[in-house]
Amino acid sequence: MVWMLTRLAPSRRPVVLLWVALMALLLSGGALAWRVAGHRFRKPVRVLLVAPLPVNPASGLDAGELRALGAMVQDHLELGGGCAVTAVTELPATLGPFQNQAKTLLIQLEPRREGLNLTLNFRFLRGADIRGNGAPTWSRREFPALPPQEAFRRFLDAVPAPMEGTTDALVPKNPTVFWALNRASAWRLQNTHLEEAVSMAEKAVQSEPTCASTWLLLGNLRYRTMLNQPRLFREERTEAEADLNRALALAPSYPRPAFLLGLIQSDSGNHREALELLIRARRAQPGNPTLLTGIAYAARGAGLLPLSRKAMDLRDALVWKDLQPQAVDITCLYTGEMSRFEASLQERPGHLTSTSGVLPFYRGYAGLVKGDRELAQREFRTAAHMANAYPNIQRLSEIYTLILEAQAKEAWAKLREYDQERIGMWEPDGELTLRLAEAYALLGDRASAMEMVGRAFARGFGCTDWYERSPMLSPLRVLPKWHAFMQHVRERQKLMEARFPVELLDGN
Repeated sequence: MVWMLTRLAPSRRPVVLLWVALMALLLSGGALAWRVAGHRFRKPVRVLLVAPLPVNPASGLDAGELRALGAMVQDHLELGGGCAVTAVTELPATLGPFQNQAKTLLIQLEPRREGLNLTLNFRFLRGADIRGNGAPTWSRREFPALPPQEAFRRFLDAVPAPMEGTTDALVPKNPTVFWALNRASAWRLQNTHLEEAVSMAEKAVQSEPTCASTWLLLGNLRYRTMLNQPRLFREERTEAEADLNRALALAPSYPRPAFLLGLIQSDSGNHREALELLIRARRAQPGNPTLLTGIAYAARGAGLLPLSRKAMDLRDALVWKDLQPQAVDITCLYTGEMSRFEASLQERPGHLTSTSGVLPFYRGYAGLVKGDRELAQREFRTAAHMANAYPNIQRLSEIYTLILEAQAKEAWAKLREYDQERIGMWEPDGELTLRLAEAYALLGDRASAMEMVGRAFARGFGCTDWYERSPMLSPLRVLPKWHAFMQHVRERQKLMEARFPVELLDGN
């Protein structure tokens, strides 16, 4: 090319130089686009992360702290390597499901706290090395006790998977702040310590305002607070969203804050905004199961059951759902797939749903749907008495228990009291509001049930299929108001279906 330029007339050389520069720019841009596309569409590494429970006394960490540490390791694997992580608390009895899997990695953590330092030892096993002819050989990585940020750097450097993203914004630079954050995260699931956890998180963001994890935890704690105390919903929602957006600004491809923002939008009835946010986040993290769970949740509330089911299927192809269900798959209840719905209700040690009362509540609800009142009564009673359950789950479970015990007068009084408390509030969670409508219907109060159904729809629950199929709502379907209501529900669902076709999830 240089030889050609020397032979050109001087007047033509600038034109050719411009042409050469343009071609170089196009080629470099094409190479960059190819790399970006390859990162976006390549199959992610599937990781089974074994975060140990019960407690190993030598670790210097209690069960809650170990769980919180495991969640932070998961965040690093997702943000740093785009991994699809399934987190469990013990190694499966058989490794058969992982045999000959080229992009599968088993990681068993062996964390330990030493003063303010952290040791993140681990052992790992590649799926490709697991064969049916004997016990596989694990590889080990051991480190000295280090300040937490350096411990996580060394951990990621040693993980045998491509780690291209930066994760420094996930760990506080100050070890004291890190351990305070770890303790506050451990208390997130304990109602008695929730206020203290919020206070610790607020101090952490003041000390480490450039750490994404501190803002994530504060937003998460405020989200839990507004679920516990619906009267604080407006104030806590605004602050929680601001905190989570700060986390995303500091770590732009961070799946967990995007997921939580989607939940808040969905619980506020803003399913359109939730789906737009989560689908956009998934473009940066196409192999992330948690974002797909968020899409399934938002789509379900909007009545987009095919979209919700597709998100679930894509998610389940990335994880080992038989080892650890990712969510309570209420979508399958609404589609009539009871066996799959009930399979998602198994207990998961250390997981939020195993402490919040959601699992026994929905096992009781499944009993109602199937007509098994004995099962329903037993499970609702369990949920009503769980120490760290969401208060709304406890109260609703108590009401359903009274209904099933034929204490209709007391049940109606408690239901009316709960109903009246919510009037005038910006009610979170239209799906929960529908559960109140179903309770009224079971008690024979069709007028109150119909009013509550309208409130459920106004608060964002637009699932046409379940309005039409819920056995508890059958007494309402003969009412003239019901038919006008259902026409309105169907019209809005058609608008959402046009905006969010199932094909939106193709190619990712």
